[in-house]
Amino acid sequence: MTGDVDVLLANFGKGLEDLELQFKSDGWQVTRADAEGELLRLVHKTYGTADLLIAGTEFQTLSIDRAIVETIDGELIPVLTQEDVILHKLIAGRYQDLADIEAILETKPTLDHAYLDKWLDIWDLRTIWNTLLSD
Repeated sequence: MTGDVDVLLANFGKGLEDLELQFKSDGWQVTRADAEGELLRLVHKTYGTADLLIAGTEFQTLSIDRAIVETIDGELIPVLTQEDVILHKLIAGRYQDLADIEAILETKPTLDHAYLDKWLDIWDLRTIWNTLLSD
């Protein structure tokens, strides 16, 4: 666990500015993590930290479509598959993301290797993936 929540959002309705204003009015501190505004960092005194990523690629949209619905605290929540979490973290490539992947791999999950292989090649991530597997 990294201590925050990552949210991938497919359709944010009226616009990112309206979404940003709504979060702020609900007590969240909102920071755009990149110039295009595709990643919002959200911090709330009560609820903690979240990263909100706006889906902008075919891969991200497919990840949302492949999500599995889990019951969390009595709520039905779509959760990305392990493969899609791994791929998103490989794409981000930060130290914590790679550590998160290592933690996932330590659980010895059953992974869809054909799906992973396809996207590892598309995103040119095979070398870093092989390094993580060999550790």
